[in-house]
Amino acid sequence: MSPIPPRRGRPTALLAALCALATTLVLAPGTSARPAAAPARVAGASATGPWSFSGSGFGHGVGMSQYGALAQAKAGRSAAQILGSYYSGTTYDQVTDTQTIRVNIVRGRSSQTIAGTSRASGGGTLTVTAGSSTMRAAAGAAVSLRRSGSSVVASCSSCSPTSVTGSSVRVTWDESRTDLNLSGKRYRHAPFVVTPTPGASTIEGVLHLRLSDEYLDQVREVPWGWPAAALQAQAAAARAYALRKVVAGVRAQCACHVQDGVTDQVYGPVPVGSAATGWSAWRAAVAAGGRSTTGYVPRYGGQVIEALYSSSSGGHTVNNEDVWGGTPVPYLRGVPDSWSTTADNPRRAWTSSVTSAQLADAFDLPDVASLDLSERTSAGSVRYARATSASGTTRALRGDEMRRALGLSSAAIHRPTDRISGSYPPDLAVASARAVPLGADTVVIASMYEEDIAHLVMARPLAGALQAPLLLSGNARLTGATRRELDRRGSAIRRAYVVAGGPMVGSEVIRELRARGITVTRVGLSDKDYTSAAVVDLMARTGRISRAAVATSSATLEASAFSAVAGTRHEPIVWASAWGVGWRTLAALDRAGVGTVRMLGSTRKVPPAVEDDLRAAGHNTQRFGASTSTEVAADLAHYFRRSYPGTRVVLARTSSGQTIDTVLAAGLGAPVLVVTTSAAWPTTGLVQRSPQWPEVTAFGSATRVGSGALSRVRDA
Repeated sequence: MSPIPPRRGRPTALLAALCALATTLVLAPGTSARPAAAPARVAGASATGPWSFSGSGFGHGVGMSQYGALAQAKAGRSAAQILGSYYSGTTYDQVTDTQTIRVNIVRGRSSQTIAGTSRASGGGTLTVTAGSSTMRAAAGAAVSLRRSGSSVVASCSSCSPTSVTGSSVRVTWDESRTDLNLSGKRYRHAPFVVTPTPGASTIEGVLHLRLSDEYLDQVREVPWGWPAAALQAQAAAARAYALRKVVAGVRAQCACHVQDGVTDQVYGPVPVGSAATGWSAWRAAVAAGGRSTTGYVPRYGGQVIEALYSSSSGGHTVNNEDVWGGTPVPYLRGVPDSWSTTADNPRRAWTSSVTSAQLADAFDLPDVASLDLSERTSAGSVRYARATSASGTTRALRGDEMRRALGLSSAAIHRPTDRISGSYPPDLAVASARAVPLGADTVVIASMYEEDIAHLVMARPLAGALQAPLLLSGNARLTGATRRELDRRGSAIRRAYVVAGGPMVGSEVIRELRARGITVTRVGLSDKDYTSAAVVDLMARTGRISRAAVATSSATLEASAFSAVAGTRHEPIVWASAWGVGWRTLAALDRAGVGTVRMLGSTRKVPPAVEDDLRAAGHNTQRFGASTSTEVAADLAHYFRRSYPGTRVVLARTSSGQTIDTVLAAGLGAPVLVVTTSAAWPTTGLVQRSPQWPEVTAFGSATRVGSGALSRVRDA
């Protein structure tokens, strides 16, 4: 306990001189402090962005994963096994597939030009029919199709007649000798029918095809060079999807059953040249096991299923209702899908950057101050995303809606995480010290024991200001972890500051350090007031100090969280008792010219008597006074957000008997957030409004920062 000060107010010059004699100080380089504005508990302005999104998978994630099918096929699984793994409770059966399917390849265009391309002698001629009128176009002749009132007009300057008009236009050709050329793409199977778009002045162009081969043979949903089982699974899913669309009937808006594209299924033109590589393998997969009138599909309860699929999941497929709402479909249940996360999948991990303006536009907000992604599906993907503007307006989108609005790969969005392993404090100290370059010539040593936490907290800003590693020692000897780190750094380390009294770190340790050729200076004593003054004086000699912070034994965690930024800002942390600030500390603050002292904790933790002493001594005060250490840590991180250069936050575990982790984690130079058995709202709320920190590091083993706490922040 610090002695009761002899008087309130600024110390006399004699008292200041006596205090200076109580510490041994050595000049070292330092940095100057930067001014800061008043704190704000809640985000009152939009986040500046950009917002970084990371995740896994591509597409909606419901049903079959195409890259998962590839991995299963490589592992020797059959098409039936692949489909059964993704569509729960289904069978693999033959059904009739000779139905006609209408495929829209011209969607809502004002006009379209077509021509016939010869693929055999005498080919290339098109027959264009509108009502009772017919126009023949020679090979290569350009035929223009456009809307005229409620009719479609086909015109060709070299044809006879030069135009025909009707409620629809039907184009046919000799498929054995001619391909239809449309925008440089060649289509083999006729007819091609053009109709007016309902309610618009555009046209729709639709191919009428036999499903079994004319359509399925040219579906291009996966590379045709994939293994046979993967191709067969895709062919069966594509067949089932198409059959369901045919049964549902023609959609008036597109005059079709399906569109060519990701809205339904990709139907490609006739492959030519190198694009035709593998086409025979795909056509064989389409025909595999069937007959001329049948093909395989997955069925549930005897009915062809709605065989939804996407490129890949994020490691677990998604229930249908989690993406689109509605009634759960029994065969579209989410299932574990590690197959999607193999190295073959180029989207097994992805990161996308979105500007603040793009994010605001997606949610129809003027700006976005925070983004909450914590409502998750059973697969771990985002069920609902909620964006809140600076004015407090909140808007929600389903996860898949946000994915599409922002152009993200999937809704399986998770902040990247990593873990710094270790449970023994000296090991954790070394892990933190690895953030300091090997060229550092100074080391700061503190006690490894929990009861000496105050000295460790005071040592952290000193280490930061000196750009030195902070390592831990026992009372009688250096720890093995510390020795190994000193060995690794070798002769570069020439000076050590021991922030501890003799009972904490004994003379044997000093001798051991000196035996390594290191000049050792003890900073302070066991008394916290002496040590506070010594640290302030040393930091003042390394650079100007305009601000400092004060804590008590009740505010250790708050002080630990602040220590993550205190060193780079050149702000020492001093210690006070419940009765006030020690006279040595006040004298040192006066000598350093400190103007403002930050109160790290509520009035319950840093009592009014402490603030009274500081004000009486002529210092301004600023309090970070939330009721819990978790809240204060989040407030500090947000307030000093511009002082952190990195892109991550660090989670450090605390309990009633273990508070040392937080100050050790502070050496990583990132915001340190306090967690207990879980991660409370202040922590998750901070990352939701901090796009500059898209990554999360757990400091310590899973017994210290549990996987549940890490997951909650990862998915906040």
